[in-house]
Amino acid sequence: MSRRWIRASVSTSPNHKQDGVIIIDDSYHSTKRSKGDSGLDDGESPVIVSLVEAAMQMFGAAIDALPDTSDPEFSGRSAVILSGLRKLQTALTKAASRGRATPSVIVSLSGVRTRYDDLMAMAAESPGATLGQQLYVVRRRAKLSAQETANGVGLTADLLDAIEAEEIPTDDEAARIKELLAALGG
Repeated sequence: MSRRWIRASVSTSPNHKQDGVIIIDDSYHSTKRSKGDSGLDDGESPVIVSLVEAAMQMFGAAIDALPDTSDPEFSGRSAVILSGLRKLQTALTKAASRGRATPSVIVSLSGVRTRYDDLMAMAAESPGATLGQQLYVVRRRAKLSAQETANGVGLTADLLDAIEAEEIPTDDEAARIKELLAALGG
């Protein structure tokens, strides 16, 4: 039997009384499994789902406490929440890729992705939107994968994923992405 630990800690920004953000550390420790045991342990799915529900309550409260998208603080505060949601999504994606993942884990992953998409759409429409946020929203609205988009601009999918996660592109990369965004109507 293996045990997987997902640590979650809550931090509150000292500048914002109602800004609660959960930071998910998706590192874990496990013992070796037998060759036939590739999925979640029977008791792991309810624990994972409970942790996700708690995290999503905190993320929901933090999103609800965001200022209007026109407020200069919106971009920075939403970026922190988006970063946490990306980490939670990564951890859930790993859990969902297991052979014995349960429907409740898959539903949790869907909920996290939906909330992430909604907040990215808000962020992309704000005055402080980053190129990565704009790229993510336009690409998703166009129903294009990161690989398909990368092929269209002569970049790698990993690079586009990194830019969507707020890595700063080079001037050449930014120019290619802006050209594609214009072509897609973004």
